Amino acid sequence: MRYGLLALALVFLVILWVMHRRHRAAIKARRARIFDACLPLFESCRVTQDDVDFPTLTGCYDGYRVRLRPVVDHVAVRKLPSLWLLVTVQGAVPYRGVFDLLMRPLNTEFFSPSSSLETAIAVPPGWPAHAAIRTDAPEEMPPMALLEPHIAMFDDPKAKELLVTPRGVRIVYQLGEASRAHYLVLRQAEFEDMAIPAELLRRLLDRAIAIHRSLASDVSQPCGYEHHDEAGRPAVLAV
Repeated sequence: MRYGLLALALVFLVILWVMHRRHRAAIKARRARIFDACLPLFESCRVTQDDVDFPTLTGCYDGYRVRLRPVVDHVAVRKLPSLWLLVTVQGAVPYRGVFDLLMRPLNTEFFSPSSSLETAIAVPPGWPAHAAIRTDAPEEMPPMALLEPHIAMFDDPKAKELLVTPRGVRIVYQLGEASRAHYLVLRQAEFEDMAIPAELLRRLLDRAIAIHRSLASDVSQPCGYEHHDEAGRPAVLAV
């Protein structure tokens, strides 16, 4: 009798393990397709995925090296998890100071450097309400007069952040929120429609490139540019 119960428990555990593996494989496959509709936009690109995480795309768009990274945010309390897309255009910007504009800050934005930047800057009149601007070098950050023509992008409530560093420009945009029913019952962040529309991505990339050109029209670095660290090794130009 005892051995029969042990055998039954073992079979049950094996079934659970198989179901778990199949579930993770299904999640990975769904997430792997997030960029499928956008691939024709790129002159060349590479998509990499770590286990069940969302994949990261690095590639060449309009002559610029770009990096796209979806990030799941389930840190904020009493909010459904969000799926953010970090759209990075890589290339030197001729200002040593960092500029960060973050909409509706909650101090839980782990994907943003905002909280680590020492100096708060007053939001200019006419700029978006509920925004915070921070920098690490007020006298050396990009002039806000050059950035102002692009701030209308924050009329879209899904636009979360604009970050400019000496290495490039990044826009953070909300792709969606987790399914309420699934999250309340299972406490898992499942997103119903994870495919990024090509037109949305084109708009975000074009805006990030327009910002970069406004700041660095004479020092942009095309796809062939490769940055190296102090040891001479290739380094990722992530901002």
